[in-house]
Amino acid sequence: MCERKETYDFVSFSELAYEWELADKDVVESKIKRRIKSLNEKYNQVRVNNIRSLRHELFEEISLENKSKYFIESQGKFADIGDFNLDQMVIDYNEKYTEINNSDLVNIIEFAVYLFYVR
Repeated sequence: MCERKETYDFVSFSELAYEWELADKDVVESKIKRRIKSLNEKYNQVRVNNIRSLRHELFEEISLENKSKYFIESQGKFADIGDFNLDQMVIDYNEKYTEINNSDLVNIIEFAVYLFYVR
């Protein structure tokens, strides 16, 4: 994976990606606030909740693995990011999450497939 520019949405997602239980919410949000502050941006709870919703949807879809509507026939012996139709995922999720920048959405989806499937 290549070096990514830190943006509000990607920073938020990269912290939310590791939020597994409701009890983690306060800890994760404090990490997001700290990282957002370093970007000289103001924390926006509605925006973070929207990204949290995206995280949950991606986790549910990717966890379906070969039953996911985005799963393509696995090309190799091991799990690979290319096992999912990332282009179609971006198109579909962009329709629902219009406020997330397209390049951020691409990075978020790639990271989600890596974290929730490949890893």
